[in-house]
Amino acid sequence: MKRIILLLTLITLATTFAAHSADVVPNDTIMLISGRKVAVNVQGVSASNIAYMTLESNEVKEIDRKQVHKIIYRNGRVENFSSLAMMMVDEGDWKTVILTDNKEDIEGLFALGEVDAKSSPRSRNAKAAQRSADIRLKKRAVNMGGIVVFITNRETKGGYGEIPTHLVTGIVYGFDPPESNDQ
Repeated sequence: MKRIILLLTLITLATTFAAHSADVVPNDTIMLISGRKVAVNVQGVSASNIAYMTLESNEVKEIDRKQVHKIIYRNGRVENFSSLAMMMVDEGDWKTVILTDNKEDIEGLFALGEVDAKSSPRSRNAKAAQRSADIRLKKRAVNMGGIVVFITNRETKGGYGEIPTHLVTGIVYGFDPPESNDQ
């Protein structure tokens, strides 16, 4: 008698679980090179872009293939694209920000704003002044949500016997478009 009750309980649980799991709509997962995962329904993959629909809306959006690490489809198939940009690094760490003067490095990224920095007055030589200005620039870029800074100007001041000063200016770029303040 105990076995029959146990068997009926197991059958009831199995049918309840099967009915519940049928209500869940499977989706695809896009993993970006930044490590972020996005649950979507992939519509198509071309040579340069990936078209997808978000789960919240039926609007078709596109993302550049360079920004995608891999897609994990709902049937379990995995399609790899680019290697991860960073691994085991905290998001928002200034050390992950890339400084560049090559326009190809910012292709497909969104401009977030301009940033500038000046070296510490305690710098003892020109190299230390440049390093100090670069670190300050990276920290400001991270606070803006950026990952790449396109350097537009570098200037070193000071000569022998003077305190070296380094000024650097650039445009911050990130994976996501800037948030609008229209609230």
